[in-house]
Amino acid sequence: MMDQKAIYHALKEDFEATFTKELIPGILHNFANPLNGIMGRSKLLQRRIEDTIKKIENLYPDVAEGMAADFQKISSDIRAVNQESDFFFKMFRDVSGKFYSLASREKDSVNLSKLLDAEMRFANFYLDFKHEIKKDSQFRDELPELSVNLADFSMAFWRLIRFAMSRALASQEKELYISTNNDEKNVNVLIKYSGDKISKEKVKQIIDKIQSCSCDKSADEVDSGAYIPLLLFSKYQAKIEINHDNDLNAISVSFPYRSH
Repeated sequence: MMDQKAIYHALKEDFEATFTKELIPGILHNFANPLNGIMGRSKLLQRRIEDTIKKIENLYPDVAEGMAADFQKISSDIRAVNQESDFFFKMFRDVSGKFYSLASREKDSVNLSKLLDAEMRFANFYLDFKHEIKKDSQFRDELPELSVNLADFSMAFWRLIRFAMSRALASQEKELYISTNNDEKNVNVLIKYSGDKISKEKVKQIIDKIQSCSCDKSADEVDSGAYIPLLLFSKYQAKIEINHDNDLNAISVSFPYRSH
């Protein structure tokens, strides 16, 4: 007989099974309509207020002069509402973009600079990442696109960034750097972060496991955070290197976009 805890766990699993594919799209859809309405109305209100103030200035200059400070405050408040609405819309777009990526199960043409820029913005929803980590990103805009599964890469880079973030948070420096570039054959991603260095033995263990395509469910934090996404990248014939750059750990991944 199932006890209360087991019943709750079963119900929780049922709920979580609907979360990404059913519940989140519905939540985002229901948020989008009022958000678009707020943004549209606030911009319309700003234009109407500006037009009204101009009319008062033309018809009743003495009144307008006496109320100049009030008009200025009203205009300033409305501009602030518009700015906050735009900021909220950008955050909403980051969330909806992430879950759109997770729902995609077909191959798509993906620009890694755009994907990683979106992943870094999404990572700001982790408050430690937003407020504690010193971040530096340098993304080359014009990158050759890769034909990959968007959900695969969104999840893998999320996990790799999350791994680097957790290691950086445990360090005194709390630094994370990520960049993209390309050469004649490959699109290259470099992630550097402060924290305890991955030993040469661990690097060899990870590379060996990637080459043998093994997946150890009892893996430690380095394996679960770094190895699994790197294993996925290897399925796309990526070249993977793990080393150190001065005082930072460095993980570089090169994806071929032309046959060698």
